[in-house]
Amino acid sequence: MLTIALIPSVALLLVGVALAGYLIYDAVTARDYTTRIRNSEAPAIPFFAALQQERQATLSLLAGQGNQRAVLAAVRPKVDQTAAKEIENLRDNFADYNDTPPSVQKNIATFFGVFQQLPQTRQAVDSGQIQISQAFAFYNKMLDQFTDGVAGLAQKARGAQNAFDRLTAIPLFTAADAMQRSDALAAAGLAAGGLTNDDFRAYVGQVGAYHAQLDASAPKMIPEVKAKYDQLLASQPWQVVTQVETAFLRGDLTKLPVAQDQWRTAARQVGDALMGIFVAQSSNASQAAIDDADSTFTESLIAGVIAVLFAVFVVFVAVRLSNRLIGRLHRLREDTLDAAEVRLPELVARVQAGEPVDLEEGGHFLDHGTDEIGQVADAFNKAQQTAIAAAIDEAKTREGTKTVFLNIAHRSQVIVHRQLKVLDQAERKQEDPEQLDTLFQLDHLSTRARRNAENLIILGGGQPGRQWRNPVGLAELVRGASAETEDFARVKTAVLPQIAIRGPVVGDLVHLLAELIDNATSFSPPQSRVEIRGNVVGKGVVIEVEDQGLGLEPDQTEEINGMLADPPDFGIMALSDEPRLGLFVVARLAARHGIQVHLRESAYGGTRAIVLVRTDLLAPLTELEPEQPITPPKPELVPNPVEPEPGNDEVAPLKRPQRRPARHRTEPPAAPVTPPA
Repeated sequence: MLTIALIPSVALLLVGVALAGYLIYDAVTARDYTTRIRNSEAPAIPFFAALQQERQATLSLLAGQGNQRAVLAAVRPKVDQTAAKEIENLRDNFADYNDTPPSVQKNIATFFGVFQQLPQTRQAVDSGQIQISQAFAFYNKMLDQFTDGVAGLAQKARGAQNAFDRLTAIPLFTAADAMQRSDALAAAGLAAGGLTNDDFRAYVGQVGAYHAQLDASAPKMIPEVKAKYDQLLASQPWQVVTQVETAFLRGDLTKLPVAQDQWRTAARQVGDALMGIFVAQSSNASQAAIDDADSTFTESLIAGVIAVLFAVFVVFVAVRLSNRLIGRLHRLREDTLDAAEVRLPELVARVQAGEPVDLEEGGHFLDHGTDEIGQVADAFNKAQQTAIAAAIDEAKTREGTKTVFLNIAHRSQVIVHRQLKVLDQAERKQEDPEQLDTLFQLDHLSTRARRNAENLIILGGGQPGRQWRNPVGLAELVRGASAETEDFARVKTAVLPQIAIRGPVVGDLVHLLAELIDNATSFSPPQSRVEIRGNVVGKGVVIEVEDQGLGLEPDQTEEINGMLADPPDFGIMALSDEPRLGLFVVARLAARHGIQVHLRESAYGGTRAIVLVRTDLLAPLTELEPEQPITPPKPELVPNPVEPEPGNDEVAPLKRPQRRPARHRTEPPAAPVTPPA
């Protein structure tokens, strides 16, 4: 409930904070961008003025006015000094910033490249190896980069109004530079006694361009700038410049309507005034953008604080309103978890153990009123009763099934034991070798049937009847295990360690090895061998059963090894898509005595089963009693038998006698312990 109440509040808080943060970031970014533009104007204006002055003196010198050399000697250091400041200004404010438009970065790079050619151009001017039009174009190219750069910066301005204000200042800069260009051409034409046709057309274009741009920009000027512009139009210098331009436009570049000094002074004043008008218009746009950014920053900060306070208030109200309901839900959760995690599992464990349980008294019933929460508690009580009843019924069913299961298995085991005794008697009385071989085969099949019956007993949780009191040699035990498999003739046993297994472990270990050997022979080619090896290791003795079959997939091997290390409940195993009952029996037997069984890929590509029998399950051969061996199968049925070393207590296998007991099955000395039929 608290989450439901808090989600809208937190969402509102996040939206408010995110929006306020974005607006604050946008305002700070816009202010920084505008501040860099405004800071870049201060070093740019002196550079423009010095460069325009050098351009005018250069054109006059190329036109033949020799006294301009002194002017150039004075103005060139000034250009270099202001250019160094402007280059540093461009690098600090625009070159290394990601928010600088690509077009502006390109203009800056072009300006740097053109400026590096300035010393060569000056040498050409001093030696007279450059024409007026070429020098005029060179200086204009540097100034054009600033015109384009100002336009590019206006495109990145924050807000449509600020972008419009900046765009209105660009024609003023272009007009101021065009006026200076026309003045430089006019001064060069006066010094040369006239201009070429191309230069004269350029002069006419520059004069017309800057007048047209001023006329178009006048309505868009802010009042302060418009007042300065009107004052300029009414001033004496403007009248002088206009009068000279009118005379030059008539084609007469040899005679001035006013004195040359008066004209030059008026031209400089008009140029400075036009540049000042541009600076005023641009500064107004920059200041407006900074004021707008500051306003946005303040408003966003206030809005963010209000959003946070409002969200905190909503959270406080939601917590107060939901506190009582949440407390009841918390108590219901604790009671439910206690019943589900403690009381109900204990109850189910008692049911599975066969203890009597009263459904009315055994459960932990919840009482939380009659409203919706109380109804939830009642529903859990009913579910708890149903689960307990189902567990009781399941336990009864499983116990009955297990009893029937074990009863059938024990009956089969008793029958097989009787059958083996009958076969044993028949083998003792039989003289015909062929008939004796047939009896041996029947004896072998009966032994396998006995193992299957013992599998059923093990799966049912019972204890097989075969038990030994005294230790049995490992070699004798392995031969007895191989005798219980169908393809025992393919089993090759290497020399095994001279060690014995304690009596209580013998029957289960024989059964375990028989299942592994049976798997090895069943899942390998009929002509292949199954090899058994054994070695003494630090923790006990290792018995390896290795086949030459196709082996297992890595994921299957990992799954089976997990089952062998921790055998699951038989009910879970029976529900598996691919039940491996033989390996499950191995896992149960291994877990009973702490024996470790692990599968891995063999050197032949098949599977190698590694069985580790712990040291506490072993006994020295000196503890063997002569009457307790597990005799191997008949020599003619089991090739490659392992001959025991002389001098131990193990009974060596005999050559095929005419009259010997059929003791190839793993049989205890005394009658097996079996339940009554």
